[in-house]
Amino acid sequence: MKTLITPYIDVTINALWSDWQNYPQGRPNPLYSQEAIDWNVDGLILAFITLSPSKKPCWAAQDAMPLDWALPLANDLYSAGRKVIVSFGGASNNDISMALSVEELIATYQETIDRYHASGLDFDLENGLYNIKSICEALKVIQQRNPDISLSFTLPTLPSGLTGTGLNIVQQAIAANLRFVINGMAMDYYDPNYKDHMGRAATEAATSINNQLASLGVKGGYQCVAVTPMIGLNDDLSIFTLDDANTVAAFAKMNDVAFIGMWDFNRDNPSSYGYVDLTTSSNPEQTHSGQYSMCLVSHARS
Repeated sequence: MKTLITPYIDVTINALWSDWQNYPQGRPNPLYSQEAIDWNVDGLILAFITLSPSKKPCWAAQDAMPLDWALPLANDLYSAGRKVIVSFGGASNNDISMALSVEELIATYQETIDRYHASGLDFDLENGLYNIKSICEALKVIQQRNPDISLSFTLPTLPSGLTGTGLNIVQQAIAANLRFVINGMAMDYYDPNYKDHMGRAATEAATSINNQLASLGVKGGYQCVAVTPMIGLNDDLSIFTLDDANTVAAFAKMNDVAFIGMWDFNRDNPSSYGYVDLTTSSNPEQTHSGQYSMCLVSHARS
C-alpha cells in the first residue's frame, strides 16, 4: 500500500468572514482546498474539534464554530477526490470526551463521519485533557458500524518512541479491539543531538514506535505507524528542512508507513522569520509555497 500524504490543517487560520451572504458564520478559506489539489496531496486532516464553553463539540473550542462549520472545506476536498480526516483534541483545549458520555461521543463521531464524508478520525492526545477510556469505548462501536473507517491516535514521541502515557493509550486501544494507526508527533524534542538531524529523528521515532507496537502484539508492521513532522522552524528552534522531508518520505515509502502528516498545511509558505509563524515555515531555504507538501508527495511516490 502506498504511503498517504495527509497534512494537518488548522481550519480556523485565515478563515473567510467576508462572504456573509453565503456563509454568515464564516468558513475555512477555500484557498486551502485548491492548494490541496494543486500540490497533489492525498487529503487533509482537519484540526481540531474540541469542547466549547457550552460543552459542545466545536472547532477550536469556539461556540461560533460548531461541528458543521468546516463542511465547506470538506465538501471541496471530497468533490475533488481528496480524503477528509477529522481530528479531535490537540494541544490547547479540552477534548469532548471530558464532558460527553460514551453515547454522546458515539453520536458525535458518527455525525462527523456522515456529514464530512470522513475516511478517518484522528485523536490528537497530547495534553492530558481527554478521557481515553470513553474514547475507546465509543470507537469500538464506531468501528463495528463503520468497518472501513480509519482510526489514528496522534501522540507525542521521541526518537526512542512513545512515552509511558502514549503506551497506555495504545494498550487501551488494544483492549478495545480497535484497528488503529499510531501517528508519532516528530517535533519539538528539545534535544541538541537532533537539532540538525530532524529527518533522522523522525525516522528513528517511526522505527521505535513500530518496535513498541510489535512488543505489544500489534500486527501489521509499519502499516500501523504514521509520522507527523513540524515543517520548518520548531518550537525548540530546530528546523525540519526540505532535505529532512526527503529523508522521511523515502523512509515512509520503503517501509510502507501508513501516512505522513505535517504540521501544518497552513505553514507551507516561505519566510525568514526567527519565530514559529502560523502561516509560514520560517525556513529561509524554502523558496515557494507548497514546497514541503510537493516534496513529500514526490519522494513518497517516486
